[in-house]
Amino acid sequence: AVVGVSAGHGRRCERTGGRRRCRGLTMPLDPLQLTGRSASHVVEIEQPRCILHRDAVEPFLAMRHAAALEGIDLMPVSSFRDFARQAAIWNAKYRGERMLLGRDGLSLDFAGVERSALVDTILWWSALPGASRHHWGSDLDVIDAAAVPADYRVQLLPQEFAPDGVAVEQADEKKTW
Repeated sequence: AVVGVSAGHGRRCERTGGRRRCRGLTMPLDPLQLTGRSASHVVEIEQPRCILHRDAVEPFLAMRHAAALEGIDLMPVSSFRDFARQAAIWNAKYRGERMLLGRDGLSLDFAGVERSALVDTILWWSALPGASRHHWGSDLDVIDAAAVPADYRVQLLPQEFAPDGVAVEQADEKKTW
């Protein structure tokens, strides 16, 4: 399944003696970092390959390890992206060069979307450049890589994870319980 991960919205949480303690980011984001115009707050990790806020790396890797113990290959398919990348995604949708999705996750015909509804249509699935939480490096989209065929290109569409979707069908075939 797809899971949106936000490292506690920038909070680190630890369990000790049955208690859960959380603390905020060690360094708040400045306006450039917050809007994706600076990457000074993120680091690239090689395995699995992704870019995260430096305070999100350890919790993510711990979560990934815990998932692996349960037979889940937690793999990021989208992590930090800067303002320019978010603008490219947004502008391509606005120009009709990239697929538009309705609220139901189904593809829309660009020509059939009224200009007055185009911005709202795009905003249902894509944040405005400068307003995406992916800029922070604490949000990422992950899948169970073992639940989809190796050559499958994940698109993060609801249909992929519906009861008859490719990710669910593949996962069901691998279940041993």
